[in-house]
Amino acid sequence: MSLDRIFLKPDNKNIFFLDCTRVNGSKELVSRKDINNKYSVEDQISKLSTYFKLLKSQEIIIADDVIYSGSVLKKIIKLFNKYNIKVIGIAACISTIESYSYFNNKLPLGLNSEILLNKNTIDQICERDFYFGIACSGIATKTPEGTIKKAPYFYPYGDPITRASIPKDYAIKFSKNCLKRSIILWQEIERLSQKTFYIKDLPENIINTRQEDEIIYTLKKGLK
Repeated sequence: MSLDRIFLKPDNKNIFFLDCTRVNGSKELVSRKDINNKYSVEDQISKLSTYFKLLKSQEIIIADDVIYSGSVLKKIIKLFNKYNIKVIGIAACISTIESYSYFNNKLPLGLNSEILLNKNTIDQICERDFYFGIACSGIATKTPEGTIKKAPYFYPYGDPITRASIPKDYAIKFSKNCLKRSIILWQEIERLSQKTFYIKDLPENIINTRQEDEIIYTLKKGLK
């Protein structure tokens, strides 16, 4: 069971995908694909569990790119248990020592991770979270209206201090550089595509944007 299509590509035969992310500042799990349907994660687990039982395979291994606190995995394991599917192990590219110890004490096959972050590690970050409009990047964020949208880890969309441990004195300069890099990226995308892209063309809704605005216009506005 993969939690990241980029980290491990599902083939729907031996490897299945669970579309899942966490809402910023809460323990609520939502789907990236249908981000405003808060029940979709459990719906996926229910359907997958039924399929696994038909295959007479009620023990699974979860694969993820990075495990930090492990809170998302703990909730997923609990939901699978609810449907009588047992998670017997976890595979990850990167894990904290704390999560590594916890899951190795809890699961039969434990946690297998290529890289362990020691206790002095400030944070772990992924480059895709610092580009505007990249699929599966950023964090799911609830708007004042109650809808859920994505936020890259820089102003004026997300908070680079809390999300990426960027020092407060450098947060604005850091965010402006992220905006500039995103502008360069989208200018090249438009040059190669020979077309103009709008916010509505993005794979996910981004907070503090308008669907009818051009992407490059939106980014340049963020620099002001």
